[in-house]
Amino acid sequence: MYYNNVLEMIGNTPMVKINKLTDKNSATVLAKLEMFNSSGSVKDRIAKYMIEEAEKRGILKSDSIIVEPTTGNTGIALAMVAAIKGYKMIAVMPKGMSKERERMIKAYGADILFTPNGGEVDVKLAIEKAEQMSRENPKVFSPNQFKNMDNVKAHRETTGKEILGQVGGNIDAFVAGVGTGGTLVGVAQALKEKIPNVKIIAVEPAGSPILSEGKSGQHMIQGIGEGFIPEVLKSGLGLIDEIITVTDDDAINTTRRLAKEEGILAGISSGANMFAALKTAKKLGKGKTVVTIFPDRGERYLSDDVF
Repeated sequence: MYYNNVLEMIGNTPMVKINKLTDKNSATVLAKLEMFNSSGSVKDRIAKYMIEEAEKRGILKSDSIIVEPTTGNTGIALAMVAAIKGYKMIAVMPKGMSKERERMIKAYGADILFTPNGGEVDVKLAIEKAEQMSRENPKVFSPNQFKNMDNVKAHRETTGKEILGQVGGNIDAFVAGVGTGGTLVGVAQALKEKIPNVKIIAVEPAGSPILSEGKSGQHMIQGIGEGFIPEVLKSGLGLIDEIITVTDDDAINTTRRLAKEEGILAGISSGANMFAALKTAKKLGKGKTVVTIFPDRGERYLSDDVF
């Protein structure tokens, strides 16, 4: 068996039991390893879905330019998709993201336009710049993961269904960090349709508790905590049962523990998700099951001294 291209390899990612970080009185914790996607992150799912839906609708032409606001992973994923499909791609990104993310985007042949005053909370500047470019140039198509409901559909139709197939009805809580909100909302829709009582738990940085306290700020957990509530996330706020905030130190320390104790080299947002999942597992107790997401690989954070 072989694949026609790496886009066909996106999805159907494995799920693994967490063994050493949990204690004997806690719920079982299962992690879905999204770093097994083609470019190494959960964002491969929405990149493929948003582009292919735009093609079906006739929005994308052969000479179209894809321009996307991103903190890194969606830029990488779209750069990969653009390389395969032959589109020009420009990632609009705040300064301050990991060097590996920048280099990976460029490695796929895409360009990067940096917005000033970098940092996670300044992603709004990247969104505004991408929207401006789209208005000024008819060839520019901006999928805009923060507003595009295909983001949610991608996770409802793939990630959520995969989780149900992997655990059946045996899931008591789903834990995921919120950036655009696409993963959380899409998976929540799929799970609650089949298991109405499943708890949906959102994870956000303690340094930017926009959901729990209405405050934004600087933090180190790249990929979540955008400093505002995107349209995609707003569409599913009613699905959230609980919000857990995670400090930078707890996210980073848990990321390190995943590597050293579980042999899983994952990114910082995975550490945040894991910390919240462990807290949830302890609360629910033995006999219950908690599922979380590990969005990306740890290699793209080596320059940030996470490990």
